[in-house]
Amino acid sequence: MHDRPDDDEQSRAPLIPLVQQPRGAALLLGTWTGRIIVINTIMFLVTFYLSGLAWSNFQMALLSSNTEVLLQLGAKDNTLLALGEYWRLLTPLFIHGGLIHYAFNTYGLYVVSYQFEFLLGRKSFLILYLASGMAGNIASVLAGPSVSVGASGALFGLLGFGLYLERVVQSRIESLTGRRPRAGAYTVMAIANIILGFLIPQIDNSAHLGGLAFGVIFAYIWLRYVPNRLLPLRRKQARMATVLLLLVLGGGAWLGTSRWYVLYQLQGAIQSADHVEVRYIYLNRLVALEPQNTQFRMHRLKLSLLLRDFPTARLDLTFIKAEPGSAMRLQELETELLQGGFVDSAAWLRRARQEVPLGL
Repeated sequence: MHDRPDDDEQSRAPLIPLVQQPRGAALLLGTWTGRIIVINTIMFLVTFYLSGLAWSNFQMALLSSNTEVLLQLGAKDNTLLALGEYWRLLTPLFIHGGLIHYAFNTYGLYVVSYQFEFLLGRKSFLILYLASGMAGNIASVLAGPSVSVGASGALFGLLGFGLYLERVVQSRIESLTGRRPRAGAYTVMAIANIILGFLIPQIDNSAHLGGLAFGVIFAYIWLRYVPNRLLPLRRKQARMATVLLLLVLGGGAWLGTSRWYVLYQLQGAIQSADHVEVRYIYLNRLVALEPQNTQFRMHRLKLSLLLRDFPTARLDLTFIKAEPGSAMRLQELETELLQGGFVDSAAWLRRARQEVPLGL
C-alpha cells in the first residue's frame, strides 16, 4: 500500500508538471528554444565586438553596449520606426545591451521556454514568443522614445501564458477538491520580475507589461480554441478575442510609429530632460525626423555649441544660413554664449558666420 502525500507535499507540487528538457546539441539545434539561444548568443558576441571597437574598451563593452552599435543592429528606436523601419518591432528581441542583460534573459529562456514549446508545439510556441516580443515593443514605443533592446517582452509573454494557465488549473483543482492551491511558479516569477523591474533603473517595464498582457490573452484564446482537458471549446469566442487583439496591436503599432506621435514624444522628452546631454540626444532624433524644421535646427545648433560638437554645429549653420533673419538670430546666440562663459564656442560661431554666407 502506497503512502498518500501529505497536504504540504501536494501544495508544493508544480501546478503545471515539468517535462524533461533536452541538453547540449539536442537542445541548441533540435528545439526553437535552443536556436533562439544560439541566435541571441551570436548577436551578443557581434554587439560586444563592435561596441569594443567603438569605445576601444572591451571591458566597458562587456557590461554595456554602444548605443550606435545597437541601432545599427536593429534596436527599437521610435524615430527610425516613424521613418519606416518597421522591422525594429521584431529585431530587438535578439539584441542585448551587455553581458548581464544577455545572461539574465538567456538563463530565463533556458529555464522556462522549452516547457511551453513542448506544451504548445513548435508553431504555436514561435507565434507566442515572437508576437509577445512585438507586443512588448509596441507598448515600449507607446510609452516613450528611449532606445531599447532585449528578449524580456517575449519572456514575459511566456510567463503571462503560464500565469493564466496556472489560474485555470487552480480553479479546476478548487472545484474538485474545495481547496485552492498556492500560487504557481509562473505567477510568482511574473510578479517578482515586475516588482524588480520597477526597482531597477533603465529597465523597460512597458515592454515587460506589454509582453505579459499578450501572453495572458494568448492563453485565453488558446485554451478556448485547442482541445484540452481544462476548458470547453469556445472557438467563436476565441476568434473574436483574436480579432480584437490584432486590432489593438495594429492600432498601437500605427499610433506608436506615426510621425506626429513620435514628434510629440521627443518634444516632451526634451522639455523634461534634466541634463543638456540627454536633451541633445533627443534633439538629434527630432532633427532626423524633421530635418527641414529651422526651429529644431536652431535649438540643436545652440546645444551643439554648448557641448562643443562643432561638426554638428556646422551642419546646422549651413542649413540655417539661407533662412531670412538668420544673421540676427545667430548674433543673439553668439551674445548668449559669451554671457554664459562659452567663449570658445562663441568664437567658433563668429568665425563660422564669416565663412558661410548667411540669409538677411
